[in-house]
Amino acid sequence: MDSNEVQQVKDKLLVKKERIVKQLEEMTQEKIFNKDKVQTKWQDVGDKDEDNAVEVADFQDSIALEHSLEENLERIEKALTQIDKGAYGVCETCGNAIEADRLIALPQATQCMSCSSKK
Repeated sequence: MDSNEVQQVKDKLLVKKERIVKQLEEMTQEKIFNKDKVQTKWQDVGDKDEDNAVEVADFQDSIALEHSLEENLERIEKALTQIDKGAYGVCETCGNAIEADRLIALPQATQCMSCSSKK
């Protein structure tokens, strides 16, 4: 990838990062997202058994979503670090260059298509 394409990818990653952090802030009890202190909000629906079941199900869904967002955020931060180091776009499995089309479609990709398809 040339430097212009890398900058475009970096801009895209920064926008995604900002969006994920905002989502995490909205779904947690913290005013400012801190991945080491995140706790999903508990929605108090009511006191009846069916209300409690809804609360637990919603809480479980929120925890799963929070975990997914945190993992995606970590991949984005790793990609941004690689860009800053000048090591972006190298497959962490085989060491070959990751295809430019793949990086444009999935900027936080850490593997080339060949290695990714072997999973």
